[in-house]
Amino acid sequence: MKKNAILFSLVLLALTGSAQITVTSAIVPQYIQGNNGTNNNRTPFWCWVELSGLTPGGTYRYYTTMDSLNASPTSNGAGNSYLINSMSGTVRRTANVSLSNSAGYDSLLATNAGTYAGWIGCEPTGNGRFTPGTTLYPKLIVNNGAGGATVANRVLLSAYPVTVINYGTTASATEGTALYDSLNAAPKNFICLYDNTSGIGRPISIAITENDGMDLYTVSSIASFYNMNADTLPMRWGTIIPNLLGNGIRAIEERDFTSGAPVDLVADADGWWCSGVNTVNMTGGNSGTNLNSTFDLVSSAVIPDTVWVGLSANFNATTNDTAASIMWDFGDTATASGASTTHTYTSQGVVSVTVVISNGGCTDTIWHNVVVMLGTNIPRQLILAFDVFPNPTTGIVNVTAKTGTEKEVVVYNVLGDAVYSQTFTGTAFTADLSSLEKGVYFMRIRETIQGGKTATKRIIIE
Repeated sequence: MKKNAILFSLVLLALTGSAQITVTSAIVPQYIQGNNGTNNNRTPFWCWVELSGLTPGGTYRYYTTMDSLNASPTSNGAGNSYLINSMSGTVRRTANVSLSNSAGYDSLLATNAGTYAGWIGCEPTGNGRFTPGTTLYPKLIVNNGAGGATVANRVLLSAYPVTVINYGTTASATEGTALYDSLNAAPKNFICLYDNTSGIGRPISIAITENDGMDLYTVSSIASFYNMNADTLPMRWGTIIPNLLGNGIRAIEERDFTSGAPVDLVADADGWWCSGVNTVNMTGGNSGTNLNSTFDLVSSAVIPDTVWVGLSANFNATTNDTAASIMWDFGDTATASGASTTHTYTSQGVVSVTVVISNGGCTDTIWHNVVVMLGTNIPRQLILAFDVFPNPTTGIVNVTAKTGTEKEVVVYNVLGDAVYSQTFTGTAFTADLSSLEKGVYFMRIRETIQGGKTATKRIIIE
């Protein structure tokens, strides 16, 4: 899948005398959870960054924070760091960031061209920077790539503003809703949520696919929905989305842990997913809503091939969604609702019966042509037992019946026109329909004796 990337070339804040580091590309979500003061709803924040201007082949110590645009040139930002080592594939958390203590930093390796690309992460704390409504920017704190604990560069992704929101249940620009899901995604791959079906522009949020190797369950300040419904659970992810989101979440994109490249994308046209979850302007707060994006309606219907004028016919539909609505259109202007219903036709012909099974997010439509026959006085039990094979057929069909009485065979097209007729006596008969166009037809066999049995079967000519 191809995606449009937002490309920038930006010279970043650095200490005097240090090499310039340039951000050549990044994938940064638009929102981060936060609270000024006690923050017990902390939700992991992730982004992808591509750098140039590094020392070719250099190994840099680094950690990640968030900071304001006008912060002091010597500010190291705020927040706990999620440290990713792309060489070893490890992901870990530190609450004590430092370039001098191995527990407080990790390493990134520059290419021979002096570039680097990888995921970085941060955990919002109760620092005043994380006041809902403020704008922050991801920040990389790195040394000079040649060893040592001295901060040589403070790389602020100043082209990517991130709005701080906290969980709440009102339609407020500073409040958001907890969302989680389970996708068939690889552990440590990242999930980007978009408000458009193509997955273009900046994501609304980014989450990591579990199990990522970090056990956040013991961290009491992590949002409880995340600990209970995402952390360490295979293929789960969890994040925050804003309550004011007019388009809702319309695309969920999986990106590779190592390369950052798109792996897969699941889309929904209006943000109201098949599971019934409507992501447009949610107000769910921190309770956690399971998007269940892989939910599909599994529906079927039992619609008769033949019915008779004046006799009630049964129609049945089933679905795996007990909350779905089921609406019937019998093809003669009559409609009904419900999984099981009956209908009586007043005139003969061929009608198209349609049943629409839907919930708030998706729809299954099933249709079937039904032949309405004259014969108000034909009891339902007088049905002639016969078989037609092969079916589908290329034109030659074999007909077998259980009685040897004389029978009339008539084949109708979907418009109700008789296109073939023949009579035969016995229990076997071969009909040559090779002159007919490919399509769906209906074969009616009727015993010519008084009170004889009748039956109709659908035939497909290929």
